[in-house]
Amino acid sequence: MTEETNGTKGTRSQDAGEEAPARSHVVLVGRPNVGKSALFNRLAGVRRALVHDRPGMTRDILEMNARTGSGRGYRLVDTGGLDLDAAGGFAAWTSDRALSAVADASLLIFVLDGAAGLLPEDERLSRKLRALGKPVVVAWNKADTREAQQREGEATTLGFDTVVTVSALHGIGADELEDAIDANLGPDLDPETRINPLPIAIIGRPNVGKSSLVNALSGRDKVMVSEIAGTTRDAIDVALEKDGRHYLLVDTAGIRRKGKTEDPAEKLSIVAARKAMERAKIAIVVFDAAEGVTAQDAHITGYAEEARRGILLVANKWDLVEADHARVKALHDSVTQRFVFARGAPFLPVSCKTGKSVGRILPEADALAKRFATRLSTGELNRLLQRAFEAQEPRGKSGRTLRIRYAVQVASNPPLIRLFADRAEPLHFSFERYLQNRIREKWKLAGVPLKFVVKPGE
Repeated sequence: MTEETNGTKGTRSQDAGEEAPARSHVVLVGRPNVGKSALFNRLAGVRRALVHDRPGMTRDILEMNARTGSGRGYRLVDTGGLDLDAAGGFAAWTSDRALSAVADASLLIFVLDGAAGLLPEDERLSRKLRALGKPVVVAWNKADTREAQQREGEATTLGFDTVVTVSALHGIGADELEDAIDANLGPDLDPETRINPLPIAIIGRPNVGKSSLVNALSGRDKVMVSEIAGTTRDAIDVALEKDGRHYLLVDTAGIRRKGKTEDPAEKLSIVAARKAMERAKIAIVVFDAAEGVTAQDAHITGYAEEARRGILLVANKWDLVEADHARVKALHDSVTQRFVFARGAPFLPVSCKTGKSVGRILPEADALAKRFATRLSTGELNRLLQRAFEAQEPRGKSGRTLRIRYAVQVASNPPLIRLFADRAEPLHFSFERYLQNRIREKWKLAGVPLKFVVKPGE
């Protein structure tokens, strides 16, 4: 048994005891004995994985924190070889541990043995990886051999955008692979470490206090406030820093009910309001506590749901109703009934006039943004869904039964879940709501939109 000596100037590992696991997971996958563990050691910069020419040496998942040369942190994961013909074909690598490692990946490094050339098993595995819809970088390993150099063009036939020729043993191509990892990792959207401001759209009917809320949050008169409805026509961006954290508040025009808008300029302002919402991550829906929840308030919240924004419900002018306990109870009941589709969104009663509870809004938006970036464990997700399917039979949009085999989360910010079923048919809306509620209860995702995509899968 031999272990290689690593001297790459690329990634730098971080011991798991020194810092929490990174949010982005880079997972090495491939057939047995293609050099995944050697590449793991090369990227990690330390010898942690056993390296041997005997297939099957790696049986457990091995993980370490690592950083690229540019300072991007990620979790490097080594997996055992994937054998599609073992113990029932694809089921051999859909065990909780193997599937979790692959399906929870932010980026897959598909390692191929260049000396052996492209084999039918590699082509079959590439189709399985492509079905997951995740970014894949192909590492054509053993580039120090003449065979790998002569067959290098075979790697491009798999159709993946990025192919890097490497030698895990000698460090050839290590810097290029590091650059490919850097380029294919998504932005770090963890609210604890974010550099860019959190974009928040302030939306609602005319004259409910949207501009007053922006001014109250910023502590100064940034936007014009008037009793005349429609004062705000353009979306107005207000940069804000609170307690070392940065925000971008987007004050929008009031959205009237269709058929109530005749002024062409006002119609354009409503279009601008919806576009502003699309470039935000969080939508604060403001309504008038004194008037109660109207059908238009629910309609506007529906716009935010369609745009897949995180939703925070704010009842302004609370000072006008808080002394009337009957009205307060009626308003709470109305919020529950009118916003039943708003996935249990946080609800804050505030008063921009007195300042009551305005200070709770940005911390609540931060908490919502953090939930937005939630990664669901594939094993736990599939166990929860299995229990849900036992309680209620999955149905497609047509009303016919769907046979759903397993699920993986393929994106976050907000979460997107891919369901592999016997056919590609969207979920029936009532069954989709049912699954969304089960997942939100399990992971406490109040206010976070969840989307399912159904794809055929073996």
